[in-house]
Amino acid sequence: MFANDLNALLQTFPPQDREQILGHITIYDDLLAQLPRVDQQPLEKSRRDVGILALNGASGAGQSYVMARVQKLLDAQSMTLPRIYLLATRAPRPGEGHKDPYIFVEKVEDAPEGYRDIHHPDVIYTPEDLYYFYQSRPGAANAILLKDVRAALEDVRYLETVIPTLLHIKTTRIGDIPAWGDNLQILYLAAPSGVEWVYRLLNREPTKLEDAAFRAKLLGRLSSSIDDMRLAAEHEIACVLNRHGEAERAAQDILTGWGL
Repeated sequence: MFANDLNALLQTFPPQDREQILGHITIYDDLLAQLPRVDQQPLEKSRRDVGILALNGASGAGQSYVMARVQKLLDAQSMTLPRIYLLATRAPRPGEGHKDPYIFVEKVEDAPEGYRDIHHPDVIYTPEDLYYFYQSRPGAANAILLKDVRAALEDVRYLETVIPTLLHIKTTRIGDIPAWGDNLQILYLAAPSGVEWVYRLLNREPTKLEDAAFRAKLLGRLSSSIDDMRLAAEHEIACVLNRHGEAERAAQDILTGWGL
């Protein structure tokens, strides 16, 4: 279904890069076959009252699109799932804003040390406000606020970030916050095939594919997605498939996997 359209997009890449992308597609399909599927597992019998419900997926998997439908399902059940908003040091992209999808910050060079909210310059987050600071990908740093993880000790919160960070906080005590263990439920969102995955990512902004710097950025995102997916397979993280035109089904599978 997507092969011919993908082939047209790939023609903008040099032959060596095309071979690398095709290799990523093969690896993606191999790893996808290793991931346990939410829709093939027994239903979660008990609903969590505290903890973190987490979601990650390969770039282009459609997390924002599917999560909008998750929110509609929650609204229909009069349920709330507050989100843990990450601090992000990268600049906002066109159309992004405060908590959409991050709290965008810039480093404060003078006292007090910390990170200033670029949309609310009077707000500065100091190191004491941070639970965990990490590189989500090369050149992009994120941080989780301590107040948010403390809130998750009292109620359920939603967190969307990379697999290495989720696995780290699941197994590691940080400060006075214990390792989350079973109170952190991770799901992995995936396109149903490597071809569709790459097509979605390349087709987001096809007019930019002529730009070498943009192509290099996409190659980096493909590689980092494969690294995260490999970790997901190693740790047997349950997978939800986001099939073309079936985002509502994926949203319901997410709620099922989270025990909601």
